[in-house]
Amino acid sequence: MKGPSESQEELREKIIGLGEKSIRKSHYPELLRRIRELEEAKELVERKNAELERYLYVASHDLRSPLVNIQGFSARFGRFSEEIARELEAMRPDEADAARRDAALSLLREKIPRSVAFIVSNVSKMDRLLGGLLEISRTGRLAMTIRPLDMNALVASVVGSKSWEIEQAQAKVSVAELPPCHGDWELVSRAFGNLIGNALKYRAMDRAAEIFVYGRKEGPYCRYSVRDNGIGISGRNVDRVWEVFFRVDGDGPISGDGVGLSIVKRIADKHRGEVSLESHEGVGSVFSISLPADSFEEGA
Repeated sequence: MKGPSESQEELREKIIGLGEKSIRKSHYPELLRRIRELEEAKELVERKNAELERYLYVASHDLRSPLVNIQGFSARFGRFSEEIARELEAMRPDEADAARRDAALSLLREKIPRSVAFIVSNVSKMDRLLGGLLEISRTGRLAMTIRPLDMNALVASVVGSKSWEIEQAQAKVSVAELPPCHGDWELVSRAFGNLIGNALKYRAMDRAAEIFVYGRKEGPYCRYSVRDNGIGISGRNVDRVWEVFFRVDGDGPISGDGVGLSIVKRIADKHRGEVSLESHEGVGSVFSISLPADSFEEGA
């Protein structure tokens, strides 16, 4: 006597089940090995990153100490040269030594001060660069306090802290209703401070500066943008602006060390977010940062 016949659907599920069992049996050890390799590689990268952070911190912190000495002794050397010059001027040499005195005064009044000024200027620049590296290192090492962020309150606080700069630039800053996200208040505030500060710094001088901050939820992230009508950036430099020390016009009149946007990217990375830029030279730029909409664990 025949037993109850299996339906086509039941037979199909049994075949699929047998196939999956076979696949698991033959590939499971290999999958486990690959997973372990990926976990080990991740741990290695994290250790190397932490080690690089420590090196960066030590280098940028300790190298500033000798720079302070160079600055101090350069200033002292300049004062000594001035004192010697005054002493020489007070002398009344005979005609044979007058030319030699005048030559010495030329060195003390013109050439030595120019050299000292060159040294001090370059030491100051190096000090600023090391300061930027130190800030980047501290940003990477800082433990975050992750919590829900009222982005309307956060951006309002940032705009308020820059009221003097906004007034001096005669800029108009508008902020749309922003969706909330999760992150570290201090770090996210710094990111927006750098983005808004960047828009103020690189404004176009032939028109009134306008800055607009807006945002929207995109899946598991909230994307916030800072749009300006400033000088803009050429297409060949759009991807480079996030690099440490990169400046679009390194010899231009606008001061800067090329660190601010690198810090924004570092903050986005710590929040598992992203940064992006859309820009047209002579028209303006839109800098964007994506931050998690929901809670997350740092480093997880």
